[in-house]
Amino acid sequence: MEPQPEISAVVCTHNRADCLEGCIKSLLEQSLNDDKYEIIVVDNGSTDRTRELCERYEHVVNFSYIFEPALGLSQARNRGLKEARSELIGYIDDDAEADSCWLERALECFQMDSQPDWVGGSVTLVWQESPPSWLTEYYYGALGWVDWGEHARFLDPQSEWLVGCNSLFRKITLEALGGFDTRLGRKKNLLLSGEEVQLHHKIKSQNGSFYYHPDVRVRHHVAAIRTKPEYFYRRYYWGGITDYIMAKTLQGVPSQITAEQADGADSRIGRLMSRSFKSMGIGVTFEEKIQSRIYMSYVAGQIAALLKYGWRVRSL
Repeated sequence: MEPQPEISAVVCTHNRADCLEGCIKSLLEQSLNDDKYEIIVVDNGSTDRTRELCERYEHVVNFSYIFEPALGLSQARNRGLKEARSELIGYIDDDAEADSCWLERALECFQMDSQPDWVGGSVTLVWQESPPSWLTEYYYGALGWVDWGEHARFLDPQSEWLVGCNSLFRKITLEALGGFDTRLGRKKNLLLSGEEVQLHHKIKSQNGSFYYHPDVRVRHHVAAIRTKPEYFYRRYYWGGITDYIMAKTLQGVPSQITAEQADGADSRIGRLMSRSFKSMGIGVTFEEKIQSRIYMSYVAGQIAALLKYGWRVRSL
């Protein structure tokens, strides 16, 4: 009888064969013995050479390839959840690489007496091109960056968080919450997101715990295109849409209000007027102009979502 792995590593991918191999190799080089973990690649409707690439690893005992035709990152993550044979499941992005002790350290975290629901760690950014002057650390979070220090600890769910490109869960926790919401998350080229934030709020509302360990580390590659203003305009536009939809899906779930909501209406109006003026580039630096346009892209996304969905919830 084939032994059951103690932890599963799931990689969801869509037409990213060029970066996927680095991720797979990092998972094959884990410090855990092969019989203690499994690697699952969920191919989410790729039309490139992803299948061909994965076929090279057919001989690897703890590696499996699954084709999921229904597009959407949440759909692919849920398929990985369904296929995983262990009671612990970790997700890593296809353009990220795990440290060799990624799964071993995560397994140790789950084996603590306190039994966290969600374990994650630091995410360092590997730049294909040096970030431009306007792309400050304030925006690194949009690229997956996480650093809560050098010490392992439980996070404060009100002000601290973990990210999807480096997240490990108890399978029972995900199943109890219905997995990842397929109304949210990347779909083909749409930069919709929010499924991880929604999950954070749901776990928090049930007094679940979030544990950070700096050695549960991954390196997230940042393609050159993601250092261009145009990418951030799109990213924040879809961020505005995401936040609107996510707020609707969380109605009835206790959740933290955003910093902008906490500012009050007067503060938000003042910020909107200031950023609107600065986005025209009159009397401001180049960096201020780009950053203001990013902010206005987010506002445009919120307005677009309001016009499309109105106050409806069930139609989302």
